[in-house]
Amino acid sequence: MLSGTERAKQELDCGVASLLLTALPVIASIFSSVFMQLVDRVMLAHFSSTAMNAAGFASQAVDVFLLPLLSFAGVSEVFVGQFNGARQFKNAALPVVQISVFLLICWLAIVPFALHNADKMIAQDLFTDGYPYFVISVFMMPFQITFASIASFFVGTRRPNSILYSVILSNLINFLLDFLLIFGITGVIEPLGTTGAALASLISSVVSAVILLGLFFSPSNANLYGSRNFSVSMRILKKNIALGAPYAVSELIEMTVWVWILHLLIRVSIDAVTIHNVCIAIWIFFCFVIDGLQKGVTALSSNCIGANKENLIKKLIGSMAKITIVCFVLSAIPLVIFSEQLLYYVFKITNSDILPMFKTAIALLWCILSLSVFSTSGLAGILSSGGDTLFVTSVRLCTIALCIAVPCFFASRTGAMDALTTWKLCCIQQGIHAVCFYLRYKSGRWKKDILSTG
Repeated sequence: MLSGTERAKQELDCGVASLLLTALPVIASIFSSVFMQLVDRVMLAHFSSTAMNAAGFASQAVDVFLLPLLSFAGVSEVFVGQFNGARQFKNAALPVVQISVFLLICWLAIVPFALHNADKMIAQDLFTDGYPYFVISVFMMPFQITFASIASFFVGTRRPNSILYSVILSNLINFLLDFLLIFGITGVIEPLGTTGAALASLISSVVSAVILLGLFFSPSNANLYGSRNFSVSMRILKKNIALGAPYAVSELIEMTVWVWILHLLIRVSIDAVTIHNVCIAIWIFFCFVIDGLQKGVTALSSNCIGANKENLIKKLIGSMAKITIVCFVLSAIPLVIFSEQLLYYVFKITNSDILPMFKTAIALLWCILSLSVFSTSGLAGILSSGGDTLFVTSVRLCTIALCIAVPCFFASRTGAMDALTTWKLCCIQQGIHAVCFYLRYKSGRWKKDILSTG
């Protein structure tokens, strides 16, 4: 087992094994979180359908405030990675501490607004069950922000296993508390429904944040990275905010477009909505691979930039190409070869009339996922490591507007809109992403000066 100092000084390697060593713990952590959210919903569904819907509604309302803040927390990984690669170890903890304090201040400003407008954000029919979940989730945000910020530190310093351990433990706690607090124990604990689910999530979030805080402030990190030294660099903070802002805006706009598209599909048919929602569910499930690989790529690439070993980034692109091919082949098993079984056993799709369209939509999704592994995880991760987040998000916003929103608008007006329209367009979008990101990489204009502390 490498010590903190030994791991910090180990030679950079951008081969497949090194990339997977960095990315797999993050992938496992994201998968664990996604899986536990699914378990939460399943348990609430067994409690009552109203409770499940109310929690889902309240959770989406909280995400309006939470996800933009997490965008700023996640991008601090770029600074940590470059400082770590440049052997400026004493500066590596600085971006994490600064952005955490900044986001916690933002949270304090958000709380009154969120609580005051809860009745406008949660449907009245679900308000009784949804409001307690919403309130508890709002007060859970500081722990989620803290976890995301410190997780960026461990990914940036190429020690992602620390994240995995905390996530596994907190999710085990969440699972047990979900069962106890949602359903209760006769004569001991009253069934709490959505309140119990929210409390379970709050307690598990506190546990995961406390574990990472303890590791962050440990003697080894304090000695090597100066994690207990509190200082301020307004230049780095401003750059962190500037790099995170495009992601936050992009997330908001993309979510709005997809909600609008769902409304268009409702006008087509309920079958079109069902096909779309099943594909979205599959997409969300596979996103843990895309997001985890992107964090691994960003961490390695930013370390290469900081260490002035940018020649290794070419090897990193080759490694991502190999991983893309493997993902392309493996994902074909459930999405192409056994798509009919997937639809029947997982989603209980039994209507033979729409089965051919379902299978086509999932095959298109398979192509989209494969392209996204290379373009989003690989190329966009490399561009982000150089601080080129504005270009990445500009391409994403332009393509979702020109390749998806505008064509869908005209398709709906002319009666050409169907369940396959968006997925065909998404294939084109991901292809354009890959071309634009690769050309940007080749231009060399993606590397920004972000290490100067001013």
